[in-house]
Amino acid sequence: MRDCPEPGEPLPAFLDRSPHAYTREALIAWFSRWRLDRAMSSGKVVLVRPGVYAGVRHASTAIVRGEALNLWRPRALVSGELALHLYDERLPVPVFDDLIVASGDKPWPMPRVRVRQVGPPTAYADGRGVRCVPPATALLDAWHRSEPHRRERVLYAALWTRVCSWKQLRAELRRIARVRGRRQLLAILAWFERGAHSPLEIRAARDVFVGRDFAAFERQAELEVAGRRVRADMLHREAKVVIELDGAGYHGSYAATVADHRRDADLAGAGYVTLRFGWDDIVRRPAWCRSRVLQALRARQ
Repeated sequence: MRDCPEPGEPLPAFLDRSPHAYTREALIAWFSRWRLDRAMSSGKVVLVRPGVYAGVRHASTAIVRGEALNLWRPRALVSGELALHLYDERLPVPVFDDLIVASGDKPWPMPRVRVRQVGPPTAYADGRGVRCVPPATALLDAWHRSEPHRRERVLYAALWTRVCSWKQLRAELRRIARVRGRRQLLAILAWFERGAHSPLEIRAARDVFVGRDFAAFERQAELEVAGRRVRADMLHREAKVVIELDGAGYHGSYAATVADHRRDADLAGAGYVTLRFGWDDIVRRPAWCRSRVLQALRARQ
């Protein structure tokens, strides 16, 4: 819900406190054409998109950028990384704004706005008040538009924050015929189909714990300890070594941390040693991760 000006409130003061985008018609109705032009000349109000304005302090925020796109092209939907950020603020704010328009609708080219024609976009979701394509569509569009070296980073970040699930993304990929990097994306989704639960597990299985030294490890293995069944991300049954891959999205809360400590204690009581690795360990220190596991195996065997 956009704000309304207080009686007698100057236009620059109103837009300075309101983190939203407004059409020229709305501002003229509340104030006047003269006051709007004067505020523009003073630099306190900026033109965000054709016919759409915002206060200078809010003009570059994600919400204003998304609202401005909705007001500029009412039948279009925000997509890509901007939509992903609007669904979850933990995801980065992108440089470009991505827009999905109906076939035949060709808006005038705008700086840092990328337009893709489909037709016609009907399904939409609400991203903090902005009309966006559904999360899986936004993620696939972000993948499609990203440089090849950024694609996995964009994908893993969105899946990690649970903006959408890998199954929703797979269904969207089946629906869209032409996607850049399709083979690469299918290969990543295949890891989920084989039992991986998170991007961290994929990175660990694909890039770190590979080769003959780790062939005896079972992935997503079940075992019984302290009268209950638990599932280990990786398990060496003979050496009784458990590897857990911990991400903040799954293990960051206090309750989850307590549960992990109790689980480790139960495993230790049954003779198992637990090694825990996080995202930074797997991505930035893969050799260190491998050496710690091999050291534990040698000690146990």
